[in-house]
Amino acid sequence: MATVSFRLEGEVKDWELFYGYIKAGEKNGGKVFYRENQNGAITEAVYFSGAKMVAYTGEITAEKAKIIRAQGYKVKEVSYNAEQGILKIIQ
Repeated sequence: MATVSFRLEGEVKDWELFYGYIKAGEKNGGKVFYRENQNGAITEAVYFSGAKMVAYTGEITAEKAKIIRAQGYKVKEVSYNAEQGILKIIQ
């Protein structure tokens, strides 16, 4: 029997779903990367682990930004190449 390997890629607007990935990442080594605009507001947040890449596309309130900053890493650039399965960050 052949083994099947799955990867998860996605964009979610549901904060509870994205936050679930953040919490799971605390246990399994996943990371959150985020970008800010020139005013210091978070414009992009991405969860990444070896087999998962989930971008949060919902509204980022001050409360959510506080959680993202506490759990994540600020970067200048985040890009994802789905064909190669590579998440590129520049800090």
